[in-house]
Amino acid sequence: MKPKYSFKTLMGDLAYDFAGCILYAVGINCFIMPQNFASGGVSGIALIITYLTGLPNGTITFILNIPLIVISYKILGHIFLLKSVKTLVILTFCIDILTQPFPKYTGEPVLAAICAGLCIGAGLGIVYMRGSSTGGSDFITLSIRKLKPHFSVGTRTSTIDYIILGASIVFLGNVDAALYGCMAMFVSAQVLDKIMYGGNKGKMLMIVTEKGEDVANAIFATTERGVTVADVRGAYSGQPKQLVISAMSRHEMPKARKAAYIADEKAFTMITNTDEVFGEGFIDPRDD
Repeated sequence: MKPKYSFKTLMGDLAYDFAGCILYAVGINCFIMPQNFASGGVSGIALIITYLTGLPNGTITFILNIPLIVISYKILGHIFLLKSVKTLVILTFCIDILTQPFPKYTGEPVLAAICAGLCIGAGLGIVYMRGSSTGGSDFITLSIRKLKPHFSVGTRTSTIDYIILGASIVFLGNVDAALYGCMAMFVSAQVLDKIMYGGNKGKMLMIVTEKGEDVANAIFATTERGVTVADVRGAYSGQPKQLVISAMSRHEMPKARKAAYIADEKAFTMITNTDEVFGEGFIDPRDD
């Protein structure tokens, strides 16, 4: 049974939308536009039109998203798109009205690019946490991924962004605007990644050993993290071995690695990063 979209959930979504959209709008109105920076994606096209015509940026962004909404409706489903339209309406209000009186930064362009990236990245992260989006290239990327699950779109999406940045040089005649726009986009991507995954990142320890129980007990005694032991066989030697697997925080990893080495000096140890870990002792998979 699908959970109902309750009034409490709606209020939570609206609170996150307003917080995220205000931050995003501050990045645009207080740092990007006063410096005439460029950007990528649909927002980049909207900025070019705003610079050339003086029309409100939020309204232009919303209008440019309308055909993308229509095209993506059947692919992404009505719930996600309705939530995104709600966010877009709020974003339009925040850009064109709410944050217009805010003070504009006209100082060092590098600082402006960094601050813009911080605000936009944080704003997007807050919106994404509630399963919504600000539209634009998100609709294109998600649609392609749903139609072609194994089709890599990251490079192509980035290519589109850089094409739009290049177009801004032609229309605005300002190379610096595109370069500072790239800087702002990079900072935004880093902040977004930290918000979406940084707090949940961990480590996975995988050890091939002949002393599986000893290694597992040593790791558990040191970290109190759950440990899984599976029987495996060396392909070259044909000898039976054990594979010990355990997920833990980054801070616990050095202690666990040392404990495993003490238990078996000949163990083959592999350590990998995990963006998110769900389950007991980590994130509840039912959480949004």
